[in-house]
Amino acid sequence: MNRKICAVITARTSYTKFKSILKYLNKIDNVELQIVLSGSSFTDRFGSIEDILVSDGFRVNEKVSILLQDTSLVGNAKATGLGIIEFAGVFSRLCPDIVLVMADRFEILAPSVAAAYTNTCLAHVQGGEVTGNIDEKVRHAVTKLADLHFPATRGAYENLLRLGENVDRVFLVGCPSTDLASEVISSPKLSFDIYDKYGGVGLRPSLSGDYIIVMQHPVTTDLKNTRAHILETLEAIKLVQSPVLWFWPNPDAGTDEVSKTIRVFKDNNDFEHVHF
Repeated sequence: MNRKICAVITARTSYTKFKSILKYLNKIDNVELQIVLSGSSFTDRFGSIEDILVSDGFRVNEKVSILLQDTSLVGNAKATGLGIIEFAGVFSRLCPDIVLVMADRFEILAPSVAAAYTNTCLAHVQGGEVTGNIDEKVRHAVTKLADLHFPATRGAYENLLRLGENVDRVFLVGCPSTDLASEVISSPKLSFDIYDKYGGVGLRPSLSGDYIIVMQHPVTTDLKNTRAHILETLEAIKLVQSPVLWFWPNPDAGTDEVSKTIRVFKDNNDFEHVHF
């Protein structure tokens, strides 16, 4: 009898951690891999990964839309509540044996609660880490809801045991992203034009030499200073000479303020060395 394993992917960045796991599960004869997309993972605004998943040989079983136009703290709380309702229905239809969630984004709280309350085994990858902010609260909350734990570091492993998790259910496996890093190191030359593949706005500075990657998300516990935080980074990047690839922020509370500040600053300053 096949064991149904349902992976919940809630963001583009989550797929980089999930990919090697999904590839492995897809090769096991007695495993039926189910994939559910949610959060920002299939929204054009934040970079949909649905086509990428399909081209990589995976099948998307369901999509759960929970993000609201309201990206405030209240909006995220409402989205989490909506997600619990939606995921309870998804798990009722798919009947997974195991639900697999990753890390600490607020969106994973919804499938975790739904799995726990439907008596579905919950496996959590990258629990036990300490980062502060709301992410840490979500991560530890999911730890207490989960049945199986796959931490990335020795420190995280020990933290899970201190949180009271059964040692027989905690497996130190490392960070799955290192699998992709290993592939890049073995074949570092790009087989595609990065600007054509990922789009964006701004000029296209040459990346033949050193370049800088910038990604800055809002600090959800200090939203009143969001504009000041991003302006400080913008002023610093204005002074550098190297080409810069700047990625837009994730769908947290405060993301609209970050994006607005970037756009206004870009339009009023010489940013020919930056591609967004």
